[in-house]
Amino acid sequence: MSNGTYTFGYRSPRFRTDFHLFLQTQDRQTSLLDGRCTDISEDGLGAEFRASLEVGTAVALIFTLPGNTTSVRVSARVTNRKGGFHGFVFLFSSQKERDYVYNYLDCLRANVAFRPTPSK
Repeated sequence: MSNGTYTFGYRSPRFRTDFHLFLQTQDRQTSLLDGRCTDISEDGLGAEFRASLEVGTAVALIFTLPGNTTSVRVSARVTNRKGGFHGFVFLFSSQKERDYVYNYLDCLRANVAFRPTPSK
């Protein structure tokens, strides 16, 4: 890990973050779960929820990225789970959804790239 980004074998770098989000299940009994996003990348995000979702579950993630005033709803699929932590892959349905996330990541990349290195 370096300056808030890490890879751990992911296809694209992940950035630590902390924002509120909702998860909507898409099964017969739709429910809305409240959670916290802990990291994000171009491909997906990691978030903590009190409920436990099965790997492979299709969901909708509803969130407002820090620095934005509008929310987005992005389809996703649970890719991993460990306790209350869940990993999701984004299933973008439009370029607008993709741009919303990518623009936020560009800001995070710029912040990491220009962060001064601490003196020893």
